[in-house]
Amino acid sequence: MLPFVEDTIVAISTPPGIGGLAVVRISGPLALETINQYFTSTQKLKPRYATFGKLKHATLGEGEFDDCVVTYFKGPRSVTGEDLVEVSIHGGAYLQQKLLEVLLRAPGIRAASAGEFTFRSFLSGRIDLSRAEAVADLIHAKDEAAHKNARNQLFGNLRLLVDSMSEKLIHSLTILEAELDFSDQEIEFSPPQALIDPLSEIHETTKALLETYFYGRRLEDGIRIPLVGAPNSGKSSLFNLLLGEERAIVTAQAGTTRDTIEKTIVIAGHSIVLVDTAGLRDAQGEAELSGVDRSLDEIDSADLVILVHAPDTETSIPEELIHTPQVVVFNKIDLVSERPENMDAYLSCTTGQGLESLKTALYAQVVNMVNMGVGGVVLNSERHRDVFIRFKDQVTASIESIQNELGPEYIASDMRLALDILGEITGKTTPDDILNQIFSGFCVGK
Repeated sequence: MLPFVEDTIVAISTPPGIGGLAVVRISGPLALETINQYFTSTQKLKPRYATFGKLKHATLGEGEFDDCVVTYFKGPRSVTGEDLVEVSIHGGAYLQQKLLEVLLRAPGIRAASAGEFTFRSFLSGRIDLSRAEAVADLIHAKDEAAHKNARNQLFGNLRLLVDSMSEKLIHSLTILEAELDFSDQEIEFSPPQALIDPLSEIHETTKALLETYFYGRRLEDGIRIPLVGAPNSGKSSLFNLLLGEERAIVTAQAGTTRDTIEKTIVIAGHSIVLVDTAGLRDAQGEAELSGVDRSLDEIDSADLVILVHAPDTETSIPEELIHTPQVVVFNKIDLVSERPENMDAYLSCTTGQGLESLKTALYAQVVNMVNMGVGGVVLNSERHRDVFIRFKDQVTASIESIQNELGPEYIASDMRLALDILGEITGKTTPDDILNQIFSGFCVGK
């Protein structure tokens, strides 16, 4: 478990950003007392007010150390639930490290562990575990879509969904336990079979939520789109054209590309891993055979394929493409007088003609892949996925207990276990080793 006692922690919370400012954060019972030793101002620090002043102390050197702005939050009305001070200083490396070094010499102050500020926020009840994890997702978001998903979770969408399922489960459990408590009295209770419908509704919601994981992982890893076609169809030229740079080697000789090359671009707010592959043909030699094999591997793991045709080449459609969404492109239209039918885009990599229509087709395909989630929730965490798989299985066990006409005490036991599993999402029943693993993955200062 991460260290957490009645002590005060300090860390550089925000490195230099706009304007070259950095933020040093102090949290704990000694936060205000500590900063008052080094901060001078014409105004007294007041909760939730930003106060301009100067840092000045013998340990910081002669004279004034730096101009700064100090914002004081009195607990429990702070992000950590305890007294919190944020010191905004100029972002020079010396200024940051010197101030941090001096503060760490103060009595009762220690350096914060990775994720400890967010951990304290969780322990104080300011945020639940799902929102704490969203902080890390927000920091690591690589594109607009990942940022939006992290913001939705930070706003509590996942917690609200979990609370809704918990309330339904608790209501059903209350009905069962009332029968157990008053079984010796002449009271007519609803049969356990009446609970199948609400439990089935919870089961279906969980199943739909688990189906969002595929898209959620694409928010983390990027949507993988290889360019596939025969040698000399213009895949590498198109790759370079979409990137806007000469990333892949292009020659008139067929088979120039013998290995996969990948680069990330952004389409419709989503990170797209664009992959240039070796041409598909009967390989000549070990090196070319290896390149073709890698191309087939890319097709196998693709979320979408750009299939490139050209008038001077013949592309055979591999079986691996049958179940994979495709954008079919006809390249080198400058070499033909008539366009073949059934193509999604027609272009010339030499002149750039048709590039915008191809981008529009790609945009439409990516948007079509977007899963809006369940109640604004998209699963992107392996931990959450594991919890909901176990929860769904336990809800199934509860339904089967009712269908098999087991006693109320057995059904109630299954439902209580399901409730405990669901509590792992928000941290109500999460084991300490899992908490430690989650917060230790944060940055120091968060």
